[in-house]
Amino acid sequence: MMALDRLIWNIVIDFLTLGCVALPLLLLTVLGEPHERGYFQNDESIRLPLKPETVSEGALAGGGFAIVIVSIIGIEMFRDRRGKGIGEKYMSGALVPGWVWESYRAIGVYTFGAACQQLSANMAKYILGRLRPHFYDVCRPLANSTSPLNELGYIIDYTCQTNDSRLIKNARLSFPSAHSSYAIYSALYLIFYIQTKAKWRGSKLLRHGIQFAALMGAWYVGISRVVDHYHHWSDVAAGFVNGTVFAVLTFVYILRPKKYGLPSSWQGRPQEGNVQNELSQPALAR
Repeated sequence: MMALDRLIWNIVIDFLTLGCVALPLLLLTVLGEPHERGYFQNDESIRLPLKPETVSEGALAGGGFAIVIVSIIGIEMFRDRRGKGIGEKYMSGALVPGWVWESYRAIGVYTFGAACQQLSANMAKYILGRLRPHFYDVCRPLANSTSPLNELGYIIDYTCQTNDSRLIKNARLSFPSAHSSYAIYSALYLIFYIQTKAKWRGSKLLRHGIQFAALMGAWYVGISRVVDHYHHWSDVAAGFVNGTVFAVLTFVYILRPKKYGLPSSWQGRPQEGNVQNELSQPALAR
């Protein structure tokens, strides 16, 4: 009973910890106001037209999360069927398959890391307030010609002629690219997970082909943000760096995967020529 209480308490702490990261991210997105940065009158990089998004925020979040979760559950079920899982567990007298525990652990760590990297990316967005490439098309700024703040050519005192405050707010959130950060984070987390656990001797290249597809998916997301005029190339590069750092830290230091080798009972009998060495090793150890 004490072990059960400790397990439930640990699960509660996990969710509370996740909430401590997710709640500031939600509040920042809903209530936050980005820094109102000025612009140079001759800056052509912010005069591109507004275009529809190739990969929307909802599609990326839903698709990326679903792919990672389905992959993790599939890998753990496959490992459990081959006898490489952690074994069954009991909770409140109910038998819980081992693959459920492993999936919960891996998905929970993935979600926590995803929330952390999104919070870090969005904090930078709101603090820096870099203008998107389509800022001029969205804001249609009207500079105050009599203001001394604009005398040096850097326009600080201006008003947007567009009434859509949502579009104007979003046009100030260019650096870094949260799309690119989440895409590369999810891709690398999945790549590491497949490399560590999805070991199948039936094909040498299948596993690496899936890993390459995940990497190319993240690369496509980043490129689409530049093509759609939502980010400068440096925004995407910074997003890739942010997502990569969090993927490595999350997988290596939080998930902390073990080296899953074959059990000793699966390694077979020693060869006849090695019997003498196998028998003599304990004696030498003494």
